Amino acid sequence: MSDQEDPMRTTVKPVHPWTTLDEQKTPKLSSRRGTLWLIVLVPWIATHVLLFWSLYREQTVTTVDAASHVSFGLPFPFLYQNLAYFYLYEIPMRTYVCSPYENPTHMIWPNYFLDLALVWGSLLLITLLILWVTRQIGRAYRMGS
Repeated sequence: MSDQEDPMRTTVKPVHPWTTLDEQKTPKLSSRRGTLWLIVLVPWIATHVLLFWSLYREQTVTTVDAASHVSFGLPFPFLYQNLAYFYLYEIPMRTYVCSPYENPTHMIWPNYFLDLALVWGSLLLITLLILWVTRQIGRAYRMGS
């Protein structure tokens, strides 16, 4: 009798009662890396959109001196513009960020990188918490079924 015909030589993988052999396959490493990059990349893009959007928050200027140093950006101001040239006679005024070609603009890089780290870290943490909660709910649902 050959090894192929001997019934005692065959092995059976242990299978949980709620799964089949096809369901036990683990995802490929490349799909895990793709998911990881997606988890990191989506908050990164959302961070830049939010920081850019924070520049267009309307600012109120009440004095001529304040018009020469209008701050933009959230949570910490990272861009300052001198708007006194255009709005010298319209005080008090409400303004948005203007073209840097026409208005002197000063970028505060440490504040920008601090905002970038805070917003991206917060969005990444929220994303990871949402994924963890959904995974826990999925596990509880599978165990309860």
